[in-house]
Amino acid sequence: MEAIKLYVEQGFKDFREAITESKAPLRKYDKQSDHIYKPKESRFKLVVWFKDGNRRYFHSYDNVHKEKEVHIDEFEGLKKLIRLLNSYKDKYKNAIIYATLDPTRDTKSNYNYEILKRDHFNNEKTNKIVNFCNLGQNNILDFKRLEIYGNKKI
Repeated sequence: MEAIKLYVEQGFKDFREAITESKAPLRKYDKQSDHIYKPKESRFKLVVWFKDGNRRYFHSYDNVHKEKEVHIDEFEGLKKLIRLLNSYKDKYKNAIIYATLDPTRDTKSNYNYEILKRDHFNNEKTNKIVNFCNLGQNNILDFKRLEIYGNKKI
């Protein structure tokens, strides 16, 4: 009963909500910067196989700055990756978003859990076990649940 009460208080934060929120229109942002930021910590990695034969890797940006403090919002990072995938709509053959269960979230760690698969016909498979939980100001992946109940392949 306590678990149900906790879910009702926090809301159901699974990544189906991230997919629907990523379809919202973005604000226009035209600023160009010379600095290219590559994250050192990332929970998710997007691999895209393009129709022209190229393959690209993108890592999620999980750090959020609020009130001069840095917080981890992995739900927002996943939404940004799905938005990026939506921007490549007719240019890719296949795309997979992977997650790592490494507590340090290092970008060199093993990303071995498939979260989302999409192909050029817009067929989509999702990992139903993925859920997010709030720990203070941090919104993180419930990786213990994913490790216990989830499969590495979907």
